[in-house]
Amino acid sequence: MTTQPARRYLKGAALALAGVALLAATAFAATAFTATASAATSRQSAESVGQQSSGVPVVVNCAVKTQVRPGSIILGCADGKAYFSGLTWTAWGSSSALASGTYAFYGCVPNCVAGPFYTFPALVVLWGAQPLPGHPGVRYFTEMTAIFTGNRTGTGGGQTFHLPQTLTIPLSRYGGA
Repeated sequence: MTTQPARRYLKGAALALAGVALLAATAFAATAFTATASAATSRQSAESVGQQSSGVPVVVNCAVKTQVRPGSIILGCADGKAYFSGLTWTAWGSSSALASGTYAFYGCVPNCVAGPFYTFPALVVLWGAQPLPGHPGVRYFTEMTAIFTGNRTGTGGGQTFHLPQTLTIPLSRYGGA
């Protein structure tokens, strides 16, 4: 018998692996296409619901504004101490989206004010599109799976920690996690 959290983790891991495959396939695209896609990404980086015409799902940011292909996603809206930045979107579809970027957060050892700042390279897969309450016809991504692609070890305050290879984070309809 598979538990609900285990099913959610397995689904996130499967989507993350599909995202890795998609990213690998996309890496073979022509340079001209990459330049064109990069320009389009810049134009779309902060589209709001009112500007959105494609019907693709959105991400809700900490200001409770919707975005398509944002350059960053803040997870901890209260303090901004955990976020993904430098996001470069390879795909943004009706059921998932894929980007590469950096996961950054402040460690709270010995405390959250004096703790060290950590960054880790990651792939980001958004999935689980659901209707956004109060916005008829708009869907938003409810899940994010991060796949850490490099070093996953950090040290601070005399302690060492290891991030998992993948991390699935629920996204809020009010922004952040």
